[in-house]
Amino acid sequence: MTDERTNPTSIDLRVSLGGPRPLLLERPIVTASGILGFGAEAGDLIDLRDVGLFVTRGVSFAARGGSGLPRMVEVPGGALHAIGRENPGVDEVIDRHGAAWRAAPCAIAISLVATELDSLTRLIARIESRADRVAADAYELDLTVPSDGFDGMRWERSLDESARLIDAARDATDLPLIAKVSPDVVAPGRFAGVAADAGADLLSVSGSPVGFIPNRTRSAGALADGHGELSGPLIRPRALAAVAEAASSGALPVIGGGEIGSPADALDYFAAGARLVSLGSALWADADLPRAVLESARRSAAARGGESVADLVGTALPRPVTG
Repeated sequence: MTDERTNPTSIDLRVSLGGPRPLLLERPIVTASGILGFGAEAGDLIDLRDVGLFVTRGVSFAARGGSGLPRMVEVPGGALHAIGRENPGVDEVIDRHGAAWRAAPCAIAISLVATELDSLTRLIARIESRADRVAADAYELDLTVPSDGFDGMRWERSLDESARLIDAARDATDLPLIAKVSPDVVAPGRFAGVAADAGADLLSVSGSPVGFIPNRTRSAGALADGHGELSGPLIRPRALAAVAEAASSGALPVIGGGEIGSPADALDYFAAGARLVSLGSALWADADLPRAVLESARRSAAARGGESVADLVGTALPRPVTG
């Protein structure tokens, strides 16, 4: 019997995301926005040489204050949190962290926070006017942010509102655009198609779904903001379902994330159709997780007789992933 397994060290980890704005990454690992700050501190926590794309903490045009206290409460199997995407505004972020982005050994995506179209276009214009200080390879549009024009609901809950934001960003830049959503996104497969038509290049299903819990007296929400973002292992099946639906549409390459705590979890996201996997809070507990995921992906692809990590993508779906 012939052994068709490949030597794991020969597996190609590079991910080429084609289209009109191609993005070539050396590794299929993404760090989720906010987990490692804006980047200057990241190199002290993990080895960025094991990362393909570092996504910064969210940046807004003007300084943005955080949520009131309490910002986090424990819930069964996880936590509910409302941080508010606090940041000092784009100019101060660039002054403090632009040099670290230029020196990073991986690609950089700046996560953009905007509640309306004008602030988004001004934000992109300001970043690109400071190209001497900034080395960005892509932008992440955070569609889990509330929209002023949608009664404070998240952009991701409306196909039309999301398309408007993506279209405005597309008109403002030539860089690749990553549309970030959570498992709460409306109709993931349709959303991927609408996002592609509006000018997005990738869809990142890596945000946290909305949650709510009353305080102990049941007189208000347990968080100062009322609703918050839910994290914990139980959101992983929801995230995987959204990834699978979006990837099956073939409209856009998909980044998958949500409570990846082990290499096995990451392999599940590849199997559900993700071309890249997004690692989040697990990095605080295991700084070597990116390397472990890469080694596991290599072994798994080799065991299948493959040549590339792309051979793992969509294996659990009824038809191949084409996006």
